[in-house]
Amino acid sequence: MTGTSQRSLLTHGIPVARRPRRDRRFLLSLAYFVVPLAVVVALWQAATVLFPSPFFPPPLAIGANLWLLLFGGAGLVSPLFTDDFLTTVGRMLLGFAIGSVWGVVVGTGMGLSRATRETVTPIVEFLRSIPATATLPLFIILLGGGDDMRVAFIAYGVSWFVLINTANGVGSIHPTMLDLGKVFRVSPARRLFTIILPAAMPKIFAGVRIASTAALLLAIVSEFMLATNGIGFQLIQAQGRFQLLDMWSWMLALAILGLLINTLLDVVERRALAWHRLSRSRT
Repeated sequence: MTGTSQRSLLTHGIPVARRPRRDRRFLLSLAYFVVPLAVVVALWQAATVLFPSPFFPPPLAIGANLWLLLFGGAGLVSPLFTDDFLTTVGRMLLGFAIGSVWGVVVGTGMGLSRATRETVTPIVEFLRSIPATATLPLFIILLGGGDDMRVAFIAYGVSWFVLINTANGVGSIHPTMLDLGKVFRVSPARRLFTIILPAAMPKIFAGVRIASTAALLLAIVSEFMLATNGIGFQLIQAQGRFQLLDMWSWMLALAILGLLINTLLDVVERRALAWHRLSRSRT
């Protein structure tokens, strides 16, 4: 290879030099995640073998039982997977989406207008001080015990996290950025989608990450009462029947579900906010 072609590779062939570094970084992150979990599972397994207890089944038995619960039917998946696992996921995602959109809309309005912020903030602070789980009986009285009640309950609970973070993010945008849009006569709608929301996106994503965890929690809590399906329903049924292996298995299903959601949001955030990390690394 000539010197010219080598310089060309160094200039334009960035993947040739940087791919091994990215691979090592990925493997290191994977090791940091897997090794501690493997150690905890190994210690738990050893403890249950040395000191058997009906309250703490071995983790391998819990994993095997969860597999049978979700995939042990005659078909590809069991009825519990479709009727309970996917039902909870659907309720959670719908409530999470509605609550997040509502939080972004109201939070943006609060962040853009000082008068609106000062008027609405006392109401927001008063309502969000009430634990969302404590409002479940009110939602049942108003909307009954159906899926619409559960979705509305989840949306109400998660909206506060997104709303507060959006209002803070929009409100903290430097006035110079907003003035630039006005100077160049950018339309209000275009300023919103090209200046305001992108600038507030890091804080919005922070709220969304917290809201995703809250959505799963609220979905399970909503299924503790007046439900006939869902992971929360199966969890409370297993606890009532003293089927501790099933109870632990559904708890493991929740852990895996929460982990998948968090990983997915992390990937989306890394791609959507790559510019933000790059700008911070240069400052």
